[in-house]
Amino acid sequence: MEPIVAAGIRFIALDRPGYGHSSYHARQRLADAATDVACLAEHLGIERFAILGYSGGGPYAAACAHFLPDRVRTAGLVSCVGLLAEPGSEAGMMGINRLVSRLARLSQQAAYPAFAFSTWYCRRWPEQSLASAAHQIPPCDLEVLNQPDIRAATLREFQRSTLGSAAAAAQDFALFSRDWGFRLEDISVPVHVWQGDADRNVPAAHARLLARSIPNAQLHECPGEGHMLIFDRLEDILRTLTAIDT
Repeated sequence: MEPIVAAGIRFIALDRPGYGHSSYHARQRLADAATDVACLAEHLGIERFAILGYSGGGPYAAACAHFLPDRVRTAGLVSCVGLLAEPGSEAGMMGINRLVSRLARLSQQAAYPAFAFSTWYCRRWPEQSLASAAHQIPPCDLEVLNQPDIRAATLREFQRSTLGSAAAAAQDFALFSRDWGFRLEDISVPVHVWQGDADRNVPAAHARLLARSIPNAQLHECPGEGHMLIFDRLEDILRTLTAIDT
């Protein structure tokens, strides 16, 4: 595994189970992320580190912050999915996210067919899938998505979609829709939360609730920005998380 360097900062990008090159794990729990990350840190000889979770990776990063307080020096949650069990949590989401959030409250099995169809469609017709997505996202996200390198990377990911990633997505939404297995109020490490107020994947209300619930969390609201704000703000985010006085 080769580290990535951005803004002069070395970091390692991890695929959640079932995504990218990572195998799907049935009966995954958010707490399992902390075990996986601790094992990787041991293997690499890393004692303390900052952790960043984007979108659906946010709850996993929060779990690491909770279960590994002696190792995680600070955590960043960017466009982070919040507590989907909260009443009205899907308000402001695009249609497909509202649908799968409601189905996931019933069970992982109820949400799976929607993800399986989406995965099949994206793999078979990636260009059409991207065009369909473009009609649902705000202009600020469309501007990011239309950048040639990001567009090409998105199409590659669509073509690599598997039923394993569909199962992982259904499992994730089910996990996010019930008790996370820990209390946000018990997180003791410094946490930064970044959120765009134009986000239609994860409404800004999610970030505000996370910031209110996690002791001393700092909320960075980004007016006029959407779900993909991480692409333009990555340097600032990494510098914030690795600052000595964070």
